Amino acid sequence: MAFEKKIAHHLYSAYEAYLDLKVKIQDAQHMRVHELQDALSKIPTPELEETGQGHDGYDPSDHHGEHAEAKQKPLTPVEKQEQQVHLELDLLGKQIEALVQLLTQHHTTSPAMLGEFENLRTFKVLTGTKFLLSPVLPLKPNR
Repeated sequence: MAFEKKIAHHLYSAYEAYLDLKVKIQDAQHMRVHELQDALSKIPTPELEETGQGHDGYDPSDHHGEHAEAKQKPLTPVEKQEQQVHLELDLLGKQIEALVQLLTQHHTTSPAMLGEFENLRTFKVLTGTKFLLSPVLPLKPNR
């Protein structure tokens, strides 16, 4: 029964992490859209002036300085959040690997697994937390 409990808890933890990451990825995408919108709104309307810098006011020496600055600039908040999401995805992968190892190394029966998920659901309900696997694994309380 101990292996069924470990399997149930690893699976549930992986599902929780998956849902959290899904929300974080959406937040990162929204931040990216707002960042791009802000950048676009700050672009001045080009004025046509004649300068002695070459064709269309382009100075080739400016090009090298831009690349040097781009390589050294600190991470933006969006890039930091994306890095964090990737780290958390690695954690999710490790949890899933642990689940696969438990499933492939120890045979369990369906009633024992359902019993462990029922115990987990009961624990979540008693602690006032929503059981996130309800849509995936609807469990009915014993009467």
